[in-house]
Amino acid sequence: MFQPLKNLFFPKICFACGGPVAKSQKQICIKCLNALPRNNFYPKVNNPLEKVFRARIKTERVTAFLRFQSKGKVQKLIHQFKYKGNTELGVELGELAANELMAVGFFEGIDLLIPMPIHALKREKRGFNQSDFIAKGIHQVTEIPINENCIKKNVNTSSQTRKGRFKRWKNVKTTFEITDSEALKAKHILLIDDVITTGATIEACSEELLKLPELKISILSIGFTY
Repeated sequence: MFQPLKNLFFPKICFACGGPVAKSQKQICIKCLNALPRNNFYPKVNNPLEKVFRARIKTERVTAFLRFQSKGKVQKLIHQFKYKGNTELGVELGELAANELMAVGFFEGIDLLIPMPIHALKREKRGFNQSDFIAKGIHQVTEIPINENCIKKNVNTSSQTRKGRFKRWKNVKTTFEITDSEALKAKHILLIDDVITTGATIEACSEELLKLPELKISILSIGFTY
């Protein structure tokens, strides 16, 4: 009784375009769901994101679901999720990515989902780690287990937003620490992030993880700026 009244006076809006959202949709309208700029990187070889990490770290598969453009729909969704605290939107983005990538076999052989860690102070200030909720959405589709505690960020680095590639790399070079190597032993893990720009943060995290024997790394980001 109360939900229909709520929808009448406070109808759901799409966080990508501001238009109405049908009852069958969550927080993105069907028009925007279809119009979101897919990268369609996987299973293409040598896609633009793979090239970012080539010769820097050893990876199995690398992809980004959507193209992140200034003032575009993807930026609006990430901003609403990451900075406005709409964590359910993060779960929805994870589900969308997982459903489409499952269809092309991206998750085959992956043992563990690892959300990219953020420092405890940043987590306390924001209230959450955005990558945790993307991973939750991916888990709900793939049923691959999540481990949020096997690696941590132990240095609270300054913001990466206005830094160039070398400064970003230098800023995060020694900031990650493995806390449960046994949970990662001989695993094929999927590192999950919200947006990749230069890849410096994921590179630094991967370098620490790849010190473990027999570990394999794949990478999935919701957005990629290029």
